[in-house]
Amino acid sequence: MPRPVPFMRTTLYAALLCSAAPQALSQTVPDTQGLVETPLADRPEQKQTTAAPILNERDVVFSADQSSIDPETSEIIARGNVVVIHDGYRLEAGLLRYNDKTGIAQAEGGVRITNPDGMILKASSVRLSGALRAGVIENARLILTDGSRVAANRGERFEDGNSELRDAVFSPCPVCDTDPDKQPLWQIKALKVVHNKKERRLYYESAFFEILGVPVFWLPYLSHPDPTVERDSGLLVPEIKSRQELGVVVELPYHIALSPSRDLTITPILTTKESPVLGVKYRQHFGSGYFDMDGSISHGDQPSEAVTGIDDNGFRGHFFSKGRFVHNDHWQSTYNAQIVSDDTFLRLYDFSDADTLTSNYQLEGFFDRSYISGELIGFRGLRLEDEGGLTAQALPWIDMHYVSPPGFLGGTVEAQFNSIQLVRFDGADTARASTSLQWQAPVITPMGQKITFDAFARTDLYDTSQASRTDDPLFAGESGTETRALGRVSATMSWPFASHQGGVSQTIEPIIQLAAIPESGRSTAIPNEDSRTIELTAHNLFSLNRAPGFDVWEGGSRASYGLKYSLDMSDIALAAVAGQSYRSTDLTEILPEGTGLGSKRSDYVGAVDLSIQNWINLSYQFQLDKSSFDPRRHEIVSTIGTDVFRVNLGYLRIDRDLEIAERTNREEIRFDATFQATENWRIFGGLIHGLGKDSQPIEYETGVLYENECMELGINVRKRFTEDRDIQSGTSVGLRIRLRSLG
Repeated sequence: MPRPVPFMRTTLYAALLCSAAPQALSQTVPDTQGLVETPLADRPEQKQTTAAPILNERDVVFSADQSSIDPETSEIIARGNVVVIHDGYRLEAGLLRYNDKTGIAQAEGGVRITNPDGMILKASSVRLSGALRAGVIENARLILTDGSRVAANRGERFEDGNSELRDAVFSPCPVCDTDPDKQPLWQIKALKVVHNKKERRLYYESAFFEILGVPVFWLPYLSHPDPTVERDSGLLVPEIKSRQELGVVVELPYHIALSPSRDLTITPILTTKESPVLGVKYRQHFGSGYFDMDGSISHGDQPSEAVTGIDDNGFRGHFFSKGRFVHNDHWQSTYNAQIVSDDTFLRLYDFSDADTLTSNYQLEGFFDRSYISGELIGFRGLRLEDEGGLTAQALPWIDMHYVSPPGFLGGTVEAQFNSIQLVRFDGADTARASTSLQWQAPVITPMGQKITFDAFARTDLYDTSQASRTDDPLFAGESGTETRALGRVSATMSWPFASHQGGVSQTIEPIIQLAAIPESGRSTAIPNEDSRTIELTAHNLFSLNRAPGFDVWEGGSRASYGLKYSLDMSDIALAAVAGQSYRSTDLTEILPEGTGLGSKRSDYVGAVDLSIQNWINLSYQFQLDKSSFDPRRHEIVSTIGTDVFRVNLGYLRIDRDLEIAERTNREEIRFDATFQATENWRIFGGLIHGLGKDSQPIEYETGVLYENECMELGINVRKRFTEDRDIQSGTSVGLRIRLRSLG
C-alpha cells in the first residue's frame, strides 16, 4: 500500500534537476508576433499575485516491489517497479538508493521522470548530492512538451543552479523509439553546453549543425535564450530571392527584444545589382494603446528624376507608422503615416504593392447616442499618371451624428453634420458643409409585410476655387459658391413567403421601394470628389442613396423592385437577388450610361451566393443592359475544393464603355490553387491574366513547400509581365528555410 516516506523528498529535487538541465538545450526563437495588442476599450486591471503554498516535503507517495534499510550504512533501498509521486512529478526506476547520512540519492535502471507539464526525462542513472541541489545524470534523454529531443552522455547540475552537459545533441525532429539510432532530419551537436539559470541562457562550445547526419557548418561558440524565455533577441529567418532589377537579394533580419512590450527588428537587405537597403521596424504596446514604425533607407545610384519623379540625390527609402490611443472613456485617436521617397521604391524592394499611399490622423468621441470625428487625410498617388499637385488632401474632415431614442411608430431620428476641406497644392480647392435630418420607422403589418418609412432632408454649401485644375476634368465643377436643398420620402415594403418541409427551408421575398425625390440637386457646378465610383449593383439596389459620398445626388422620384430567394438545406445554402429601378428623370448628364443608373430605366442587376458543404463557396454578380440584356458586368469569386486540393478562382468582365480611370472595359481571370500532394509536400501556384483581344498576361507564380515537425523548406517562382519605370518585367525566385526551434 502506498505510504508517505520522509526520505523520498529527493524525488522532487531529482525531477527539478533533470528537467532544468537537459531542457536548456531547446532553443527559443524571438517571436515577432509576441507583442499582443491590449483591447483599447478597457484599461488593464492591476493583477495581484499570491505565492502558492509550499507543500510539505514529506508528503510523498511511493510504491515498490521491495524496500529495505541497511542498518550499517543507513541506506534505504527500493527495488522493482519503483514509483514516486510528489507535487505532480512522477519518478519511475528499477532501483532507488538513498543514504540519509551522506544525503546522496541515486536512481538506476530505466529511470523515467515525468514533469507536471508533460516533459519526460529518460536516463540510465540519476545521482544527487550536496543538500540535494547538485547532481549528475548519466545517458540522459529528454522529450520536451513540443516533441523536441535532447540527449547527453553526461549532465551535471551545480549548487548555484547552473547546469553543464557533455556530448549533447538537440533536435526538434521526431525520432522513432523503436529505431533511436536513425538520424533526424537536422540536429545540433556540441561538446559542451552550459545553462546559466540566472541569465536564462545557453552557451554552446564547438557546435556542429548537421543535416541527415552530415555536418553542414561548425561554430566555435553559440548562445541563445533557454525555453523559459518567451521572447528574446536573435536572428530571424533569412530570406533569399532573385529579381530581374536587383539580382540576388538576401534579407537578414535581427530581432531585439527591448522589453515585454517593446521590440526592434533590423533587416539589412543585400543585392548584387543595387545598393544595400537597411530596414528597421519598432513596435510598442502599452495599457492605453500601441504604435509601430517601419522604414528603410538606401543610398547609391538612383534612377533619374525623370524615372522617379524626385531630385537625383542618391537617397531612397520609406517610412510607415500607425497607432491607436485611448485618451479616456469617450475619446480615442488613431493615426497612419505613409511616406516614400519615390513612386517605385516600395514595389522594387517588395515592401508594398500599393499604388496609393494614405496618411491620416483621426480623433473620435463616443457618447451615449452620439458620435463625433475629426480627421486629417493625405494621399499620394504612385502611378505614372498621378500628378502630386492635383491630388486632393482632406484638411480636415469633420463628422457628427446623433440618434434619438425610438419615438413615433418606433422610429428614430438621426441628425448629422459633415464638412470637408479638400486642398490641392496646385489645383482646385473645395470646401463643403452638409447638415441632414433623417427619420426611419420599421412597421410589421398583421399580414407579415415589413414596411420601412423614411423621411430625409439635407442642405449643402459648397465653395470651390480653380475648379478646372483637378486630377480628372470629367468630375470638375465650377468656381464659386453653390448651395442646394435636398429632400426625400420613401417606403420600402417586403413580403417574405417561407416554406419548411422535409429539412428544406425556402424563402421568396418580393421587394418594392417607392421614393418621392424632387428633381433639385442636379447642378453641374458642384464638383464630384467623393462619388466617382457610383454604379448600380445588387448590393445597393435598395439603398436610398446609391452614391458612396455626398457630391452626387440621385434626384427624381423612383421605384425599385426586385425579388430575393433563399434556400437552406443540410449541405446547401443559396441566396439570390435580382431587380431593377425606374426613375422619373434622366440623369445621364451626371451619371454616365455605363453606371446602370443614368437613364430613367436602370440596367438589371443581381447576385447569387452558393455554399455546398465545405468544398464550394461561390459568389456571382451581374449587370445586364436594360434593353438588349447584353452583359455589362460579370464577376465571379469562388473557392472550390478541400484541404487536399483547393482552388480560388476570380473572373471579371466589364463592358460598359466608361472612360473613367480604373473603370474602362476589361476582362481578366485570377486563379490560385494549392495541392497537398503528401503529408509533407504542398504545391501551389496562381496567375492573373487578361482575356479578350490583345490581352496580355499580368503575373504567374508557382512554388513547392516541404513541411514537417522540425523544418519548413519552400521555393517559389514569380513571373511578372508589367513594367513601370525602373521596375522591369521578369522572373523572380524566392527561397525560404525555417528550422523549428531555430526560427
